[in-house]
Order: sequence, then structure tokens, then C-alpha cells
Amino acid sequence: MPASVFSFILAHQGDAADPELLRWIKVQLDHIFGSGPWAVVAIMGFVILAIPIFVGAVYLMQANQRAAAETIDSEPI
Repeated sequence: MPASVFSFILAHQGDAADPELLRWIKVQLDHIFGSGPWAVVAIMGFVILAIPIFVGAVYLMQANQRAAAETIDSEPI
């Protein structure tokens, strides 16, 4: 067991990502979008900003539904 863990640690790549893989992904994205790297930056920026906005919007919608349900439940019959 300890030998397999030790060999796993030695086999681990020190880089954050494979440079050849990152270059291939960049070339493929440039080929798909047919434009320069700024298009990819714009799309990724939009996605990064859209996710927290979407989460906040869903939270506010659920908070409003919860508040409406509590007022209906608290009204006397």
C-alpha cells in the first residue's frame, strides 16, 4: 500500500495542466468560433458573470415564494 501511494506521488505531474492539451483546446475553440482569442475571453467572462447573477435571481425568487407561502399559512381561517 505505501509503495503504491509513493509511486502515485512520483508520477504526478507538477504543472497545473498539460501545455499541449491547453494549446489543442485553444486551437479547437478558435476553430469553432472562427475568431480570435477575444471572443473566447468575452464568452468566458459572460459565463463567469452570469452564474452568480443566476444564483442570486433564483434565491430571490425562492425567497419571495417562501414569504408568500408564510403569509398564506399565517392567515386565520
